[in-house]
Amino acid sequence: MMLYMFHGFAFEGLEKEYNDNIQVKEAEKAELDQILKEPKLEVLIQTVNNNEFYAAMLQLENYRASKCTVHDQICGSYSYYFIGHWGEVKVAIVQTGMGNNGAYGSWYETKKAMHFIPNLRYIFAVGVCGGMKGKVALGDVVVSKVIAGYTDLKITDKGWANRSLKNVLTEDNFYQFLSKAETQREVQEKLIFGTVLSAPWLIASIDMQKQLIEELPEAKDAVAFEMEGYGIVQACYGKFINCMVVKGVSDLADKNKKDNWQPTAAKNATHYLKEMVKKAKHIFET
Repeated sequence: MMLYMFHGFAFEGLEKEYNDNIQVKEAEKAELDQILKEPKLEVLIQTVNNNEFYAAMLQLENYRASKCTVHDQICGSYSYYFIGHWGEVKVAIVQTGMGNNGAYGSWYETKKAMHFIPNLRYIFAVGVCGGMKGKVALGDVVVSKVIAGYTDLKITDKGWANRSLKNVLTEDNFYQFLSKAETQREVQEKLIFGTVLSAPWLIASIDMQKQLIEELPEAKDAVAFEMEGYGIVQACYGKFINCMVVKGVSDLADKNKKDNWQPTAAKNATHYLKEMVKKAKHIFET
């Protein structure tokens, strides 16, 4: 059996430095206070590549032309929050860097969002993912029942032990709404509910899929792979913020991986989530 060695990435060590250094540009402080701190702004949509970002933006209603810009001095990065509505629910859309870690990754951008959007309650990682071959098809929409990281591994002669966090959504009111049979019958997309494996590397190997299933208990129920969900889980750990992956299958995480399905997959995922958020406005209002 081929052994794949991974490097674990530390998130927690950055938190104090982040909290000590993050700043708002003074010239934009009034706009930030007015827009980002509004009580009803509780939903953040995180996207990564342009296919994901444009799919989300095309679904945004009552879009505010003046995008809201925030800046921090750790790496001189800017984040642009686009504010609008999905039905009667106010949402913000942001485009992050790829992966869980790094200066522009999902962990960092989630921490920034938590700082600037004090009423944040839901974070959705929306876009595209690689599907577990034999369990999903191209264009299906994957909804995370569990987000399972697999970055913090102990590898011994007896096998792998996964020490990563999990985010289990079965008790979440919005997830319960999504998983109802009558809710699923109302949508046109094919839905797949299950465990989503998340780590800061891209899977394009059937051998890697087989090894993960062999070594990790979480992988046996996995339906998809992606790179951002676990960073959000770690950033939200201990907070009253729900996080969920809703992504369209754009490839089957094998050697034939291509990007031509990404626009369709991103559109399917974003359209589905928007319609569900609109139908579940009572959940977001409570």
